[in-house]
Amino acid sequence: MKILNFIPFFDFKNFKNAEILNISPFNEKSGKTVKCEVGSINYVLAMICERFYDDSFFHSLDIGFLSGECNVGEEEIDEISDFLKGTEILVIDENTLKFHTDRQNIENFLAILKQKFSLKILNQNEDEISLKKTEFNELKELENFDGSVVFEHVKNLDFVGGKYFAMVAKIANGDEVEIKTKNFSVRRIFKLDENLKGTIALLGVNEIKNYNFETAKISKV
Repeated sequence: MKILNFIPFFDFKNFKNAEILNISPFNEKSGKTVKCEVGSINYVLAMICERFYDDSFFHSLDIGFLSGECNVGEEEIDEISDFLKGTEILVIDENTLKFHTDRQNIENFLAILKQKFSLKILNQNEDEISLKKTEFNELKELENFDGSVVFEHVKNLDFVGGKYFAMVAKIANGDEVEIKTKNFSVRRIFKLDENLKGTIALLGVNEIKNYNFETAKISKV
């Protein structure tokens, strides 16, 4: 079985022995990872679909620009395209389809890939997602994720980041901090994980009501 995965730190316990290709801002533990910029899934999917779908929308795309913005090279798109041949499952967080600024295009791109490769599109709970293809919109510009970024999930309530995140946020292991985003404010004890690279931390929340990635202001309490 082959799985194309867009969910950071997805648990593949129900897909033992699967061949996995991740598209993620993180270095994923399972399978191989093609790293992309935070929030750039719309650009990555557009570049993939451009290889398979004949439409004036894709003819008008500046692939070099999209590649530079999402930090995924055309050679890597070749790799993803080759991997899709024979792939059975694509996994994506349903919150992306609810809250990403370019969610309509993302749903269109997924619908194209589902039809082209007879894929099952599963969400974070491994339920199949129903997709509806509509008119393409102009691709939305990527959001600015400069500075400290948190990835919100519901597995636990920990706040965990690597040394580069700690340097940017000016915090240390064990610090009690306040985390403010445009959507909420919470207090957590920061846990340092040397294995986490980059300037994105993992933030456990009770419920996700927005796009999982957010810029955050971190201050010691």
